[in-house]
Amino acid sequence: DRIIGDVREYAASIGKPLSKDSVYQVFIACVQANLHVVLSMSPVGEAFRRRCRMFPSLINCCTIDWYLPWPREALLDVADRFLSTVEGIDEDAK
Repeated sequence: DRIIGDVREYAASIGKPLSKDSVYQVFIACVQANLHVVLSMSPVGEAFRRRCRMFPSLINCCTIDWYLPWPREALLDVADRFLSTVEGIDEDAK
């Protein structure tokens, strides 16, 4: 009931009916649109392989980003490119 009360004003502002079911559907739609989960685990060892076999959606339904250490030169190059377009920063600081 608290969720319904908290979401009722928003549901009214977007023109949805204020019935309990309708307001709850607005809440569910907002959660589905805005919920993001970050799961971090080491890819080394048997535990990762076992989890992937037990939960195949970890591979099939997720975006996997592998992060490895960047060389110092690459970090400086990326920073230089982004900071070159920012105004109001002293050139010596860039």
